Amino acid sequence: MALASPFDALRPGWMPQSVGAPPRGVPDLADMLAAGIRAGGSGPALTDRDGTHSYTELDQAASALALELYAAGVRPGTPVVIHCPLSRWAVVAMLGVLRTGAQYVPVDASFPVERRMAMIRESGAAVAVVDPRSRTELPPGCTFQTVIRIPTHLDGTAPASPSRHDPNLAAYTLFTSGSSGVPKGVVVSRHSLAYSTQARLAYYPSAPSVFLLCSSISFDSSVAGIYWALATGAHLVIPSPAVVDTVAIRDACREYAASHVLLIPSLYRILLESDEDDSLSSLRAVIVAGEACPPALVRRHFDLMRDVALYNEYGPTECTVWALVHQCQPSDGDATEVPIGRPIPGTEVYLRTDNGPAATGEIGELWLGGPGVALGYTTEPATSRGANRLYRTGDFARLDERGLVHYHGRQDGQLKLAGVRLELMEVEHALSAASGGRSSAIGVVRQAGTPIALVGFVVSAPGELQPVALRRHMRGMLPHAAVPAAFHAMDELPRLSNGKLDRRALDHMAAIHIAASSSSALQGSTT
Repeated sequence: MALASPFDALRPGWMPQSVGAPPRGVPDLADMLAAGIRAGGSGPALTDRDGTHSYTELDQAASALALELYAAGVRPGTPVVIHCPLSRWAVVAMLGVLRTGAQYVPVDASFPVERRMAMIRESGAAVAVVDPRSRTELPPGCTFQTVIRIPTHLDGTAPASPSRHDPNLAAYTLFTSGSSGVPKGVVVSRHSLAYSTQARLAYYPSAPSVFLLCSSISFDSSVAGIYWALATGAHLVIPSPAVVDTVAIRDACREYAASHVLLIPSLYRILLESDEDDSLSSLRAVIVAGEACPPALVRRHFDLMRDVALYNEYGPTECTVWALVHQCQPSDGDATEVPIGRPIPGTEVYLRTDNGPAATGEIGELWLGGPGVALGYTTEPATSRGANRLYRTGDFARLDERGLVHYHGRQDGQLKLAGVRLELMEVEHALSAASGGRSSAIGVVRQAGTPIALVGFVVSAPGELQPVALRRHMRGMLPHAAVPAAFHAMDELPRLSNGKLDRRALDHMAAIHIAASSSSALQGSTT
């Protein structure tokens, strides 16, 4: 069962089990970005497949868009939808919206129509900003008072200096699943965004010179790279609008001599397996986040890239991208699991059981505190404000004798797939729709150190089940990572004596199917 109110005030008597280093002073967000623009000067700021913006051009374009937004009635706090594919124009739009003091709502134009519609409706936005060169239309039925295309023709006029705004105003809203299976908007303040970026500058030994952005604008992992790069005058390179385009990632890494990249572990594994021409050799730091980091991936990384630092980050959207981080060591490759590490500067970790704080080595429920805790949800504003606020993650974790935190799965029915949080209910609704309303369910395979795998079970005669059609239909409704790896026909679904689905039996059957598929693939590769 999903948690009803994950935001809460700090409970009397609670003490954190782990505390990050004291944070540096958090600058105003506008000052932080202005410093990056000055540092970047005439150098490249944003590059995608269609071109490059220098920092001077980025400054001018963001300023021009801010003026158009203000003329359209946008004011501090106003939600503004950014409907764009992953591109340099989307980043221009983010900075333009922030300059007005408004909050941006990034809606990836490559997402399925139904998901885009749900995000736009939930945002409550009356103004939308769209990519000037994209042919993707706004979803049907989504009406705005004003739609603005990002300015492309700049007259060279010196932009106005970015204005400071109340740091407690919302900076952006990003969507994750709620307990109803409907995307839920997480509202993050300008101060939390500035804090998260400042913590990144404090923790990592060096800022990027070239950062590869391989995350959708609608996922919070994109926030890490965008603001880390722009706050330091670095070059932000977008290899492709398709975040899983490994060929484009390798080509961009080689062409631009990328120094830093953030990827989900499963995508990084594919890159390592296919890197036959040393295209990743320029990297100084690789960050993995969004799903469990397998020890085998750490082992493979240090076998091939021993001098490149590898970091495993953890953090829910509700805590502004990241909350804990672990610098991986070669010995992690031989362990049973890779830690999620220690809290970032300024963040506090609480591990609670029904009997109080969890002891060292004991699994408890993970709560997080600090400046990164979000304002709340669009439909469920936080019940408490101020510095002493906590977020109840719904995850289980333990603290080891070295002071490292280890992840031990989720408390509720949410799944984390390739960095995307979804309700199991949402995936099952999509399977039901794809199968024409047949009785169906999802089995979940969770194995330590490996990404979650899904198997779809449908009450159907074996010859009637059409996996290709089911997969195609579900890809139109869900992120690709949420589409089951396999589908199987059943006479009936397993149920408990009270008539409810037997989830344990479903998961067991799914594990058997996944193991059989892996065994068949292995046998086929050796014949």
